[in-house]
Amino acid sequence: MSELKQDLEQTRDYLDESRRIVDDARHLYEDFRRDNPLGHIYERNPYAIIAAAAGVGYVLGGGLFTPFTRRLMRVGIKAMVLPVAASHLRSLTNTESDPSTH
Repeated sequence: MSELKQDLEQTRDYLDESRRIVDDARHLYEDFRRDNPLGHIYERNPYAIIAAAAGVGYVLGGGLFTPFTRRLMRVGIKAMVLPVAASHLRSLTNTESDPSTH
């Protein structure tokens, strides 16, 4: 009988310890979720976090040195450089043809 009583007490102790561990883990998760800056950023703009995660996955997956990435970089550079060059050309042509500057 006493052995059964000891086993029951030991089982209760294990259950109590398990509950404490689960409660501690829950509190740790809630604290992390509340204090994590990425959580706040995700709440404000979830699509940016998803895009960043996709980009990191693409790079880590080996997609950085593929022909698709080279083509994409070429298009991106053209999309950035051409408007800047066009605005500089427009500003140069506007100042030279303006009769009030002579």
